[in-house]
Formats: sequence, structure tokens, C-alpha cells
Amino acid sequence: MKKLIISFMSLSVIFSVNGQDMNNLVENPSFESIEGKIKRNGAIAAAVGWMSPTRAAADLFSAKIKDGYGTPQNNLGYEEPQDGSNYAGIRAFSYNDKEPRNYISTKLKSTLLKDKKYCVTFYVNLGESSKYASNNIGLNFSKKQYNIDENKSILTSTSIQHKDNPIFNAKFGWEQVCGTYIAEGGEKFLTIGNFYSNGETLNERMKKDKDFVGASVMSAYYFVDNVSVVMVGDESECKCSADEKTPETKFVFSSAPIATEGLEPAQIAQFTTIYYGYGDSEVDLGAQGHLDNILKILLKNNKGKIKITSHLDDNEAFDPELKALGEARTEAIKLFLMTNGINYTRILTEDAKDTKPADTSGTDLAKAKNRRVTFTYIP
Repeated sequence: MKKLIISFMSLSVIFSVNGQDMNNLVENPSFESIEGKIKRNGAIAAAVGWMSPTRAAADLFSAKIKDGYGTPQNNLGYEEPQDGSNYAGIRAFSYNDKEPRNYISTKLKSTLLKDKKYCVTFYVNLGESSKYASNNIGLNFSKKQYNIDENKSILTSTSIQHKDNPIFNAKFGWEQVCGTYIAEGGEKFLTIGNFYSNGETLNERMKKDKDFVGASVMSAYYFVDNVSVVMVGDESECKCSADEKTPETKFVFSSAPIATEGLEPAQIAQFTTIYYGYGDSEVDLGAQGHLDNILKILLKNNKGKIKITSHLDDNEAFDPELKALGEARTEAIKLFLMTNGINYTRILTEDAKDTKPADTSGTDLAKAKNRRVTFTYIP
């Protein structure tokens, strides 16, 4: 009987997902269906139904590609897809417009109906190669397809953007752009990008991550994934994470690097812990002393291995926008060690999520103690 119930539950989930896909007016919303090969940049047209409306063609990234334009690792950074195994890439801003913007566009499965409400969502992530981050990333609905035979910005109305219109500066984890659109009637196409002038666009200069070994780009470059347009009866049916999410503290618990003199490698690893703010994964200056200790024992003991274990607090573990956070934390440390001469075969990683909390009291301090990476030395 239990097996039968589980089977019905599984079928229910499948039908639910398929129903959502059927209601989505965007064909190939996660760029999974590809015709042709991705050999270089500007290959968005290989994704079925998608194109670039200007001469500056957008990029396509796929798990089927090993180098350059693959997922999750590519020339522009590292990010697990928000959905499926592929995503697109656009340039939303560059200083003094030195590099042309990109846009992605597609024809909807059906024309939008006058005065009907549509829940619109898509996800963005700032590529690690970006020297800048910007706001004003949005979606435009139009009755005609934009088709501009120039490297030119499309300056028009923005139909949907994040309610706070923030500077999207997170290099790990996906940020949702979401809202309800009331149709004028007759809209057949959607386009994603920045539809404001540079003068109207806020920007932030980003520091290069020490662990990113690729070339920087003088722009705000974003990965884009999982585009959805679904008709709803009421705005309350459009569940946007920005409306539901309570702000999380960025408080970081800290501890000084241990004095290693007289300690065995296993003890140094055992007493080394790196802590993080909510949703963060970068290796910052506060982690440097701890990582130097780990690096020293691996350089001194050339047959030893290290296991890096990531731990999340309970909110991070259930945050859909942070589903790859544990891996991002361990991969950043792994990349640091490899960059400093440690062969990847000597580095093991584990994502424990929230299964091994350091403190179960539930306070902000406890959560900060749980957002951490620990180490185990293997002789």
C-alpha cells in the first residue's frame, strides 16, 4: 500500500510540474532545447525559440560544452544552472558604453490578452568575470519583435523588474526578478535586458575574486535562466521571493587562525573553521589566515589529502535561490588551494547542508556559527 501511495504522489508531482510547463507561455524557458553547436560567443540563436534583437548577440552556456561556454564552469564564471543544465548570458551595462549591451528575446506561445494579469519571473546571476554590477535588469513585452542591425541599446519601457530594482551584485546564487503584468493586449514578444540609458543606470565597481583565474570583462555580465510567463486570476497568485523573504542577517561569526606550532596536520585541520555571512561564499581576507594554515600542511605533507565540508544554516538550506551555495563555498576554497599548487586529486569536498549544526539554539549567533566550512586531514 505504501508503494502505491508513493507512486500516486510521484505522479502528482509530475503532473504538477508538467501543468506549470504547459501554462508557461515561454517556449524553451531554460534554454535546454538546442539546435546546432555552441562553438563561440554569441550563440543564443542555437537555443530553440530564442534570438538576439541587436547585432551584439547574447551568449548560450550548456553542460554539453567542456570549455569556454559550459556549465557550471565557463569563461565568465562559475554557476550551477537555476533550472536544467543550460543558461543564457547578457551584458547589461559597461562603463561609458565601451562594450555593447546584449538582449535575449523570444516569441510567446500565445498573444497576451487585454487586461489579463500575468505572473512573470526570471533569474539572474552576476558572472565572476564582471568588473561592474548594475540595476535596471528587466523584461519588456512588445507587439513587434525588435530587430536592430546595430550594436545598439534598446531604450524603451520596462514591463517587469525587481520591486526594489537593486544592483544585482551577487556572484553566487540566483536572484529572482518577478512581478505581475497587466497586458495592454496584443503583446507577442518578450525581451530581457537593460532598457535604460547609462545615465539612468546605477552601477557598482566589483573587486576581482582572487579565486577567479579567467579574464575580467569591463561590464556587468549576467547569466539568465528559467523565464516564465503564466496567466493568473489575481496578483496574489504571483509569488515573488522579494515579497515573501524576510531579510537575513549578514552577521559573520569569526575566530582567529590557530597557532600551528607543535600541532599535527590532523589537529590543524580539526581546529580550522571558516565562517560566512548569509548566502556568501567568497574567500575574503578574514579567511586568508585559516587557508594559509591548511595550505602549509598540504605543501609540507605531499601525500596527504584534505576534505572540505560545507555547512549551511537552516534558512540557507531551504532557500531555493541558494541551492548551490554549499558547493560554491567548497569550490572557492578548492580553487584557492589548486591555484597555490595543490593537485585537485588531493582535495575532497562534501556538502553537509544543515545536517551537522554547530549550535542548535536557533539564535542569530547560532545561525552564524552554523554558516561555516570545516576541514579533515587524511594522511
